[in-house]
Amino acid sequence: MSIMRFVSTLLLATIAAIVAATGSVSAQQARLACGQGMVQNHEPAFKRTAIARVSVGADLVPIRFIGHATFLIRSPQGVNVITDYNDYYRAGVVPDIATMNTNRGNHSTLHIETGVTHALRGWDTGTGIPHHDVTFKDVRVYSEPTNVMPIGNRYTNETAIFVIQVGGICIAHLGHTAHALNEETVRSLGTIDVAMTPVDRVVTQSYDEIFHNIRLLKPRIAIPMHDIGWTTQQFLAEAVRYFPIKRDVGDSIEIGRDTLPRDTEIWVMQPRGRFGTY
Repeated sequence: MSIMRFVSTLLLATIAAIVAATGSVSAQQARLACGQGMVQNHEPAFKRTAIARVSVGADLVPIRFIGHATFLIRSPQGVNVITDYNDYYRAGVVPDIATMNTNRGNHSTLHIETGVTHALRGWDTGTGIPHHDVTFKDVRVYSEPTNVMPIGNRYTNETAIFVIQVGGICIAHLGHTAHALNEETVRSLGTIDVAMTPVDRVVTQSYDEIFHNIRLLKPRIAIPMHDIGWTTQQFLAEAVRYFPIKRDVGDSIEIGRDTLPRDTEIWVMQPRGRFGTY
């Protein structure tokens, strides 16, 4: 038997053993992070690399800041995604996908509107640390657990980062992440174009952690969120030393691959209504 045939036989036997032991090979585990893929090199090996994402042409992705940490994202095919879906900040539309990063009143809800296809809770609800990965039409949403901690003989988590893959754009909602990210987590998140980052500096991250995470993620656009009345302005006073700041872009933006800045910029969105106080 040739070496190649032996290796192939061994690989098939290994896959068969996994299927026999688990019942299936997880398609979710095999899926790649947003903006990444596998390409074959000229040499007889594969390497991981960032790939050019498909251009959406004239289609742009609208993002509207509803308030605090809630954003409405709409896909070219009309799919609505709402981040930190809750009872206090409502967008006026029923989302197809609702993400909730942590179990807090203005970041999640027990009252899911009829018509929501996927209601994704980022924290351990008692069944273990969740790893969401759902696709609806032209939108994919997946999660990365954060604030992981031991409890007894197992681990649990309080929050999650959600990544929305839409229109050739990778959007990360950093939720209540209260620590510096590491390179392994960043690889799991993918190549991020837009990052919504908390700037409260009270219940989430210090400025050092915020700037560390932005530098590690290298998003084209970083949007401050989770303001508690004054913290966005304090954050901007520090951030101006490191990043260009685009102020007063309003409550809505439209982005596409051709409209992204070359390097990281801070874009300051302001929600409308009585919650838009900063």
